[in-house]
Amino acid sequence: VIQTQLHSQNRAELCRLQGIDRSLYSEIDPLHLPEVLSLIAQRHGQGELYAAVLSSIMTLFSTMNREKCIQQERDYHAAKAAEHTAKVEELDKELATIKEAAAAAVRNQ
Repeated sequence: VIQTQLHSQNRAELCRLQGIDRSLYSEIDPLHLPEVLSLIAQRHGQGELYAAVLSSIMTLFSTMNREKCIQQERDYHAAKAAEHTAKVEELDKELATIKEAAAAAVRNQ
């Protein structure tokens, strides 16, 4: 597949032989497209990558929802902040317990 379908000249020749006139990239799940483009770059170089990106650029942009990406990143950091706040509260309680025990020990001497 990588040698035939992901090389633009080979694919064009195969499509011509089979009488097919449509983009391969419309058949690929948009979420897998970045991985496919990476394979093309690794196996066929930048010229083929450029041809692939030109053929698939609208599909790539259609998969990206900037607002949702930002919201997910925000939620991630808010959850991390909540975890850190909970840990600080837990450590504060432990410190208070240690101080109370030390104060009680001083009083009992």
